[in-house]
Amino acid sequence: MGYKKIIAIIAIMYMVLSFNSAYAQSTIERIKKDVFVLASDSLMGRETGSEHIDKAANYIVTRFEDIGLKTTFQVINEKSKNLIKQKNIICVIEGNDSILKQEYILIGAHYDHLGFSVDEDNDTSIYNGADDNASGVAAILELARLINNNKATIKRSVVLVAFDAEETGLNGSSYMAKNGFMYKGNKVEVSNIKLMMSLDMVGYLKKSKRLRVVGVGMLKDYWQYFSSLDLGKGYDVSFKQLDKNIIGGSDHDPFAQAGIASLYVSTGLVSPYHKPTDDAQLIDVKGIKIISNYIYGAIKNFANSEEILYSGKSSSKHKPLPINYWGMDLAFGSNQNYYTKGRMTGKTDFGLGIGLFRRHSFSNLFALKGGIKYYYLEAKRYETEVKYHTLSVPILAVFKTNTVQNTFDLSLALGGYYDYVFSSKSYSKSNYLDKHQYGIQFELEMRIMSIIFGWEARYGISNLLKNDPYGRTIQQTNLFKIGYVF
Repeated sequence: MGYKKIIAIIAIMYMVLSFNSAYAQSTIERIKKDVFVLASDSLMGRETGSEHIDKAANYIVTRFEDIGLKTTFQVINEKSKNLIKQKNIICVIEGNDSILKQEYILIGAHYDHLGFSVDEDNDTSIYNGADDNASGVAAILELARLINNNKATIKRSVVLVAFDAEETGLNGSSYMAKNGFMYKGNKVEVSNIKLMMSLDMVGYLKKSKRLRVVGVGMLKDYWQYFSSLDLGKGYDVSFKQLDKNIIGGSDHDPFAQAGIASLYVSTGLVSPYHKPTDDAQLIDVKGIKIISNYIYGAIKNFANSEEILYSGKSSSKHKPLPINYWGMDLAFGSNQNYYTKGRMTGKTDFGLGIGLFRRHSFSNLFALKGGIKYYYLEAKRYETEVKYHTLSVPILAVFKTNTVQNTFDLSLALGGYYDYVFSSKSYSKSNYLDKHQYGIQFELEMRIMSIIFGWEARYGISNLLKNDPYGRTIQQTNLFKIGYVF
């Protein structure tokens, strides 16, 4: 081989390598620009319903158009009096298979954040939300480019959605999971969505060293879609079967509750999320590129598989809670005996309760609650110390408010109780107290999914003692409780 041919080959190789390097750099620059624009101070934290998030929405639409894609807005609060509506931004890349293109893979990332605050010194703190979730939006924009450039190889249709109002209660994703979306003038039902994937906080791969993919247990044979993929040297992919975290959530939750296989993709809670320090310069832009390429590989596998099968499994947090339910609770706190005669009162001591309850709702605002509960109570009295065991039957009227999907409930209950004191003992004798007691009971409860946190107060009306030489004595009990709904 002559030296001229060798020089020509080297020149061609150099040009190819230079092209690839420039291409990679342009991808990095695009992602970096998207993160820095969306997380800039000029957008003032992208609070939903503000003029600033409208600017963010216009930027996202422009970026989709630069890729060569058309977008539509899905208004999610038509009855709002706000001049700027809450809205999802939807982009559809149609599959090339005449049958499978009627099935959709939905990739979403919310573009709203917390806005800004002004303190008493008139200093402004802007919550730029670079990781939460400018990083996710930058990723779906890169995915849109990758998919659109290779759409001839995609059989199923892919929907890319920038969700609004995630921070205010998953409003945007909840609306779509309930109503579907419009495409080419026709309504696409939620049942046509075979997979939902939420990219939320994907900007810290270098720090976390891993990508979390949560919810794969909702898919049959999930590994077939990921086995051929590699995130790269030094990074791991952590697969979790089901999302059981009851604190917080992301846009995959409403779709999972609708019975759609839904995945949550994140680099974890390692960023200063929900703080003013969640800024663009901290984002691992190269990591977003790596993640985008990995998710693109998964999307191709999902889009071209013969079928995507929902396993039927779902976390308890994704199963709709019935409006009427049974439950149990454990309560602990303080108990004391109060003397109504004079100013004398007993000192507080320990109280414990455990029991079953049933709540029956008559409307979104009113319910009745009853059950049976065991209490172990102690009290330091003036003349002795007493310990007693009771079985209690409360009947309570409940005034409540709850979310549309019944995932959250706040309630105040008021009513009465009857106690049977089956054992009581003081230092001097057994059966120290009257066996039949009754009184008033208050409860304040907060339920998140199936978990209940609350406070319970019981105030006796009847006299505790059989023969009370110190005047009438009543019971006062204050307990913190935690419960679980079946």
